[in-house]
Amino acid sequence: MREKKMRGINRKTTRLLERIKAYTETFPTDFYHGYWHLHLPASQAFIDSPKTPEKAKRACIQALVDQAEHLVRLKPSKNYRVVALITSPELWGSQIIVFKGDDYFTRFFDRNSDDQKWVPLPKSRNLQTEKNLLIPSYFNVSGVTEMIIDEDGTEENEIWFVGELK
Repeated sequence: MREKKMRGINRKTTRLLERIKAYTETFPTDFYHGYWHLHLPASQAFIDSPKTPEKAKRACIQALVDQAEHLVRLKPSKNYRVVALITSPELWGSQIIVFKGDDYFTRFFDRNSDDQKWVPLPKSRNLQTEKNLLIPSYFNVSGVTEMIIDEDGTEENEIWFVGELK
């Protein structure tokens, strides 16, 4: 089924999807400050361009979810959590994160300061439906509105988390 949805993807996107897969082929071994992460290996000019088809963007999101699932299957122990982080509307900040232990995992989600807040998105929102994604049934999905507050005002974006959240 996934192959059908991938038809019509251009060569540049195909190479990007191959890089995501290659970079996550094996389980990471280098953890700094309690985590490992892989940012979407694409240029911001390409992935956030209005000229980049939605089909290509959706394929990148699906690849991050698929490779997060792949890394879950490779985990050497339950001491790790794997999460795909999807930013919207601009995808360039998207990444896969592998947390080692619960210490950094717990601190990572504590975003309530004067300059950054994460406010949960309504439960009625559904990333899987909105982006037509295939998400493993054992993955949790949660979304927040990220508010960055500075002297110029407030910038809002969405961040979705897909993976081992509980």
